Amino acid sequence: MKNPETFFTKEDQERIEQAVVAAESKTSGEIVPMIVGASARYSEAELIGVVIGLVIGTTIELMWHDPWGPVHAYILWPMVGAISGYALCAIPTIKRWMLPRQRVAEAIHLRSLAAFAGHGLHHTKDHTGILIFASLLEHRVVVLADRGINEKVEPGTWQGVVDILTVGLKSGNACDGFCKAIERCGQILTAHFPRDARDRDELPNKIVSEN
Repeated sequence: MKNPETFFTKEDQERIEQAVVAAESKTSGEIVPMIVGASARYSEAELIGVVIGLVIGTTIELMWHDPWGPVHAYILWPMVGAISGYALCAIPTIKRWMLPRQRVAEAIHLRSLAAFAGHGLHHTKDHTGILIFASLLEHRVVVLADRGINEKVEPGTWQGVVDILTVGLKSGNACDGFCKAIERCGQILTAHFPRDARDRDELPNKIVSEN
């Protein structure tokens, strides 16, 4: 699994930070970009792999076992199967393929909500915080806005931002994707929450990276 803390180069991180600064220079809103390795541990995937591996290993042992062989040889194939199943299901691509959509959707929802609260987006003065959240394992993007924004912005507005970042991640231009998504959020916020002389920067502008 890609490490979110090293996913972007120092130059990329600076570009994203400057994109936030530029977007927030025209609005009283606060934008927080965030990238995580996964939204949950999904330990059930490895457990399923162990069970499948045990079944396959046991089947092989029953078909080709030597009744005159040593007793400890009976557990060799089940052990090999269990270890192999665990290792295979820990591979991000295979794990992602095994996970039910509902399980992924719930994990993404809970992790993004926790991030929204944990990084203080619900504590801005006018409730104008917005989180741009990307989870690498699941290949999912979420945009969460506080109630002050959602009271004025049409439902479905954020899907365009999600699409911008998703295209960037899929094409291998994650930094550009984040910068464009941030810019678009800034445009939306500026239309409803223009900056005035009393505004101050309430949240850090750097991209948040967590496992």
